[in-house]
Amino acid sequence: MRKLFLLVLLLSALPLAAQQDAFDKFKQQQNDKFNQFKTDKQAEYDAFRKKMNDDYAEFMRKTWEAFPVHEADKPIKEKEVPPVVYEEPKPSPAPQPTIPQEDEKPAPKPQEDTEPVEIPVKPTVVVVPAPQPAPEPIAPVKPKEEPYKKVSVGYFGTMVTIGFPTNDNLKLQALEENAIADAWKQLSDSRYDITVSTALNARTANSLCDWAYMKMLQAVTEKQYGKTNEAVLMQAYLMAQSGYRIRLGMGENKLYMLVASLYDIFSISYYVLDGTKFYNVSGDKNVKMQITKAGFGKEKSLSLQMTKLPQLNSDPTPKRTFTSRKGVTASASVNKNMIDFFNTYPQACFNGNQSTRWAAYANTPLEKSVRDMLYPPLKRTVAGMKEREAVGILLNWVQTAFQYGYDDKIWGCDRAFFAQETLYYPYCDCEDRAILFSRLVRDLVGLDVVLLYYPGHLAAAVAFNDNVSGDYLTYKNKKYVVCDPTYINAGVGRTMPGMNNQEAQIIALK
Repeated sequence: MRKLFLLVLLLSALPLAAQQDAFDKFKQQQNDKFNQFKTDKQAEYDAFRKKMNDDYAEFMRKTWEAFPVHEADKPIKEKEVPPVVYEEPKPSPAPQPTIPQEDEKPAPKPQEDTEPVEIPVKPTVVVVPAPQPAPEPIAPVKPKEEPYKKVSVGYFGTMVTIGFPTNDNLKLQALEENAIADAWKQLSDSRYDITVSTALNARTANSLCDWAYMKMLQAVTEKQYGKTNEAVLMQAYLMAQSGYRIRLGMGENKLYMLVASLYDIFSISYYVLDGTKFYNVSGDKNVKMQITKAGFGKEKSLSLQMTKLPQLNSDPTPKRTFTSRKGVTASASVNKNMIDFFNTYPQACFNGNQSTRWAAYANTPLEKSVRDMLYPPLKRTVAGMKEREAVGILLNWVQTAFQYGYDDKIWGCDRAFFAQETLYYPYCDCEDRAILFSRLVRDLVGLDVVLLYYPGHLAAAVAFNDNVSGDYLTYKNKKYVVCDPTYINAGVGRTMPGMNNQEAQIIALK
């Protein structure tokens, strides 16, 4: 009986085994088809990118044109408005009864301090472009599986590694059109795909914004080739392959990479090609040069807004403690590597409107390590409070826990801070306070904030869900109540003396 049972069991299992074999065979066939599809598609990408680079190189063989250099734009130097201390009015002494004389008029009553007057104002609104995603490469790149040389460089305390072919022999034979075109064609050979691929991987892995990516490429190419024309050419090639709008120029026996930007960058000279400004990011100023207009389709200009900060290794600074006059205390240690990176970041404005330059600072978040230290005590302090009270606590903290200082005396020029920098440097001014305050309110209370620009002064305004009294402005049918981090001790809704809300510009934040 047992043998019969086993025989029946074996016979019944045969169809199942046959079905499994058929399924495995079908699955393998589908995998083979998919892999072949990927191979064919990648071959199309490679051929497309090769043709694009060949066409680019051929265009570069044409005589490069001379373009006049434009001196660097400079931020408008404004007279800084000093901070003002709000003094609570002293109570008037009780009036003594008097007997009025004949024909004597009663003395006027002393004026009492009143709540700020609500004046609906529709000011000029400044809107900057939304932060842009990183450009897409010309075509997806998949390098061949073969040995390559790893080149590592320290980048603001973080080691970044990029691959180069083991037989890398990039050499410009001369600084002229045909030699540069020949070198570009050499770079478009498949053996340099590893360089493009690892550069793009580093951009993603380290969350590099456009400016950070460009500076990283500069560091690694100079590590490989020294401060040479070859390094500039490789940097330009990698930027172009990554989707950025760049141009090449020659002048004073040097090759230059020129970069287009969505913003007007201060302190960097530029050239105008077909209505677009291209900036000489080398640091050299006022260079007379010949420039090629060779470019790629769908290339994108540099964005100078950061949706998130680059991932840099931590080098914590000594902890600082900030205590307001109301006794609110919070401490912070910041990443010195990030501070060093911020020092390279250029000031820029959008569409010639210099008041837009603060939006990029205010839209940039604090590092997580900073938030994890700074925010918990502030959150505990405002927990359970109504919106006005919570914002008032944060406003007073920024007003009174930081030392005011004038940019021209400290830096010799106007210098705006990212919120994290205000926690590092010993002094800050009105714009730095407004930027930090706007960051705290959005993160800790969850309310919309705009910056308010008066001539020579920057403040903020908050859109409360509650009905909050005070000076306010209207934007997108919402009431934004004035909050001035430089009007010391002043509460929510008070405009600093000398500021006219009729002249204020709203700077929208993301």
